[in-house]
Amino acid sequence: MYAPDAFGVFSTWLGISLVITVCITYRLEHAFGLEPDGAARENLVVTTVLMLLITGIVLLVIAALAAFFFGELYGHMSPVLTVLLVPMSMGAALSLVWQSWAANNGDVKNLSLIRITQTLCITVLQILAGWVQPTALVLALAQVAGAWIAVLIAYRLLPFKYALPGSAGQAAALVRDVLARYKRFPMLSLPADLINTAAAQMPIIVLTGRFGPEVAGFYALATRMMGAPISILGNAVRDVFKRTAGEHFRADGNCVAIYLRTFFVLLICSAAMVAIVYPFSESIFAVFFGEKWRMSGTIAAWLLPMYALRFIASPLSYTFYIVQKQHVDLLWQISLLAMTILTLFLFQRYETTLIYYSVGYAVLYLVYIYLSYQYSKGGRSLAVTR
Repeated sequence: MYAPDAFGVFSTWLGISLVITVCITYRLEHAFGLEPDGAARENLVVTTVLMLLITGIVLLVIAALAAFFFGELYGHMSPVLTVLLVPMSMGAALSLVWQSWAANNGDVKNLSLIRITQTLCITVLQILAGWVQPTALVLALAQVAGAWIAVLIAYRLLPFKYALPGSAGQAAALVRDVLARYKRFPMLSLPADLINTAAAQMPIIVLTGRFGPEVAGFYALATRMMGAPISILGNAVRDVFKRTAGEHFRADGNCVAIYLRTFFVLLICSAAMVAIVYPFSESIFAVFFGEKWRMSGTIAAWLLPMYALRFIASPLSYTFYIVQKQHVDLLWQISLLAMTILTLFLFQRYETTLIYYSVGYAVLYLVYIYLSYQYSKGGRSLAVTR
């Protein structure tokens, strides 16, 4: 339906919007669980939404000015797409706020409905739009519309029950109070999450600028398909590991037994993924997406070392939070960003660039898994990097 170059421009646009999304939340949604149920938590949610909207309006003005004076971004992204970055980011950020609010309220039903609604709205609109005009702009418009429809539905499912700020002075007082109590979130959590998101989205942005939107489109489809098992199975395993490992650590001072059990389950699943993807990736992409997407299958094989180890490392990463080693995680994220920048700009051919990017990621994941295993032992292992 969509050509690789159109999908590449859209994926670049979406990657930039995801980075903006992280910034405008100030990561205050992570603080919702620190407030008790009821009015106190809702006040924090209201303040987060208020800060998000104010920041978004300012960024919208900046984006409009940039589109007017500079025109196309990277020579591929139209001025309209540049302006649409901000409403897309605002919609995605508001959805994150409502999901976090529902999760911290223990409202599993509405949390599931919000997630399903968002996915369904965006997917249906993009499929319909593709039949009308399969371009990057139409894809982006469908993404924005779907995101905001989902936000409106989320508000209907989980509306504000208590009084909103009645004046600008009351709103400013709420913002000052929140920033005074939760300043560590925008100061520490925001940089770490921003580095992580930037490192994840940088390849698609750089590939578009250096090698063109068609290569970026092939890469984008490969990463979406390879990321699917991690998103579904990996997150399910992580949810179980978070609860069980936390219980073991509180009771015994370590969680090495459940860590190793989880590690070997993930290792077997990862090996099975490699056995299926490596020999058949090109044929799979050609059959399901058309012959023009065969190159995505080739790129998927190149990225296999990264995804195979990510499938193992991602669920086990919660060990860093259990033992409160977020600063080590931040250092690893900085190393990841440095590796990403180096590999994306060092080589002249996109084939070499992607292969070394995958290998570099895999090496860092090996380090990450080793560190998380050491921390799972508790005791002396924690003292080594204290």
